[in-house]
Amino acid sequence: MNLYHTTDLDGISILNPNEEQMETVLMSLETNDADDAPHPDVALTHDGSGWSLSVYASGVITFDNLDASEGSLRYMDSMNLDTALELWLKLAQGNIEGLLKLDWKLRGE
Repeated sequence: MNLYHTTDLDGISILNPNEEQMETVLMSLETNDADDAPHPDVALTHDGSGWSLSVYASGVITFDNLDASEGSLRYMDSMNLDTALELWLKLAQGNIEGLLKLDWKLRGE
């Protein structure tokens, strides 16, 4: 079984959230309170691999291995929440290879 968790704008985590819970966390980026939240992003982390997808209200999404020392950060901009949800679902399933094949930009590009 894949273990994964979300982290919301307040830093609260949900262990192995279902699709509806993931969607609720992502939709919180569209609220007026999002700008005043303690965290600027919401994230889904695949605990076994250390890979994490963080989504920002600006439409930026980052894909990073939290267990790597450096050099793993990738990002896309102009991301919509429906696509972000699809990526979260892939990460929850442990589809790291599929996610790595996407057209990510590397830091500094």
